[in-house]
Amino acid sequence: MILESPELQKVFRKEEGFDEEKYPFLSKYATFMKSPSRPVLGREREMRRLLASLNRAELSNAFLLGDAGSGKTMLVQGTLARDADRIYVEVDLAKMAASDNGEDGATQMASRVKGLFDDAEKFKSEVGHLSRDQSSELVLFMDEFHLLVQLSPAAAQAIKPALAESGRRGIKVIAATTFAEFHEYIEKDQALMQRLQRINIREPNKETVIAILQSIAKTHKVADSIYDDHLYDLIYELSNRYVPADSQPRKSILMLDSMIGWMRTYPGEYKMDKNLLGDVIYDSTGVQVTFQVNGRTIENQLNERVFSQKFAMKTLENRLQIAVADLHDKTRPISSFLFTGPTGVGKTETAKALSALLFGDDRAMIRFDMSEYAMESSLNYFREELTDRVWNRSHCIVLLDEIEKAHRSITRLLLQILDDGRLSNSQGREVSFLNTYIILTTNAGNEVYEDIAHYSGSDDGSDGMEKYWKVIRQSLMNNSSFAPEIINRMNAIIPFQPLSSQTYEHILIKKLEYLQSAVYQTHGVELLIEDKVVIYLVHDLFDIDTNSGGARGLVSLMETHVVAPLSRYINNHPDTKHMGVYVKGKMAYENKEMLKSSASIEIGSIDKKKMRRM
Repeated sequence: MILESPELQKVFRKEEGFDEEKYPFLSKYATFMKSPSRPVLGREREMRRLLASLNRAELSNAFLLGDAGSGKTMLVQGTLARDADRIYVEVDLAKMAASDNGEDGATQMASRVKGLFDDAEKFKSEVGHLSRDQSSELVLFMDEFHLLVQLSPAAAQAIKPALAESGRRGIKVIAATTFAEFHEYIEKDQALMQRLQRINIREPNKETVIAILQSIAKTHKVADSIYDDHLYDLIYELSNRYVPADSQPRKSILMLDSMIGWMRTYPGEYKMDKNLLGDVIYDSTGVQVTFQVNGRTIENQLNERVFSQKFAMKTLENRLQIAVADLHDKTRPISSFLFTGPTGVGKTETAKALSALLFGDDRAMIRFDMSEYAMESSLNYFREELTDRVWNRSHCIVLLDEIEKAHRSITRLLLQILDDGRLSNSQGREVSFLNTYIILTTNAGNEVYEDIAHYSGSDDGSDGMEKYWKVIRQSLMNNSSFAPEIINRMNAIIPFQPLSSQTYEHILIKKLEYLQSAVYQTHGVELLIEDKVVIYLVHDLFDIDTNSGGARGLVSLMETHVVAPLSRYINNHPDTKHMGVYVKGKMAYENKEMLKSSASIEIGSIDKKKMRRM
């Protein structure tokens, strides 16, 4: 670089920056760029193109386009290292757009841009005078270039004359941004684009990324600590899989850098091996790389959470075994399921149970109520919502509730996800679904389940479900709400049977036990619930059939007849410490000759001596 000459070093010290009095705008918004701290690998062609752009006679500016983390800044640093005839300066556009001393940054940005180029002109002249080389040139690197257009259209206009005169004035600009921001903010300004030569910066290939990792390991003297050279391959593969929203080589570099930090901090505890890599990925993404699901206990864990759906859980478990063994098709989502059955029988609860089983959290799930997307006009909105949420949480369950209510155009959109494991948003950003589990639920075909409820011999319905599985599938294929292509692309169709009265009792007991615990923890009140409360709610008040709302309907009854009056009593009697919930009157269930129950639920304070567990 020109500034490396001894006489110029006396005047310009890079570590101190620009002289504030001589160059107020450069000193405030720009810093001298330094050579790269390590070799720039795999970018030979791009650096050659960049130098050729800077050497053009008239419009000698370049525009680097690449995803975040693809190495745009490193490319400029690498070019700087081999370009001895120019001074490279990085401009902080975000700082230039910031408010200062009561001035709105966006409003002042145009004048700041003009001031910056005026300073650059003066600085270039002084450098040329001191070096006796009037041809010396200055390169301004502007990362996040879209900010200039996004925040201040006036600033975008102000920079155009400077770009047009770059060859004559010897002040060149290297702009940089991502593809998404380029398409959203810059592409439509053709006058601006004509002044910048576009250079696409694509992700480097695997061999290049591994060479970069090896170079970093050597630079930081940890290469000899790498347990196995295969670790570099593993960093590349797992960073692609578990950090799809970032780009290579940055995501691989960050993983290696984190591993180095852990090993240096705790040398006796950690080694540079796949176990440490797994810990680093878990810390940054929350995803357990070493799959923690025990393949031998999947079915039992699901049955503990979802009652009386053994056939459904067995069908689901069969598919999950493939995911646990990591033998699924890597070009599609990990698994896709169609949960079919009456409302309130455990479909959504199963999705939550699966989320807890696979990701350790019920909330690791993205849910859409598809009745909100019944119109064709909702397609674009759905696409944006889906891609944004999966981009932010790439390892998750995507639950599309009541898929039969969505418009058919959305169904066609899902085909792309199920086939290719990816979907692009309106800005062209590609979002990966390769680490997701796709679950569609439907209540379509309820008439089939009415027959199953009548003819099933076992409480869990497994015999009835096995007998009717083909009928269920055929009813879905013939349903106008479904495209047959969707059904054929599902890894598994999982039918949920109607619940029996015994199952409803079991569900209600669990809910009431939870209520007892919540009342004690929140109010310090011990709560006795008479056994008859369960019988009364399930058999006297609740209509047990496939259209009654299932467990949701039963829980709603419990809230109306137990939780609401209980809450009212607690609020009106804050000093009460022992309460009871019991049935008063005769139940029709116990007296078959009665046409209508005369029973009701009573709530009040009770003697502690009468307390007992339900």
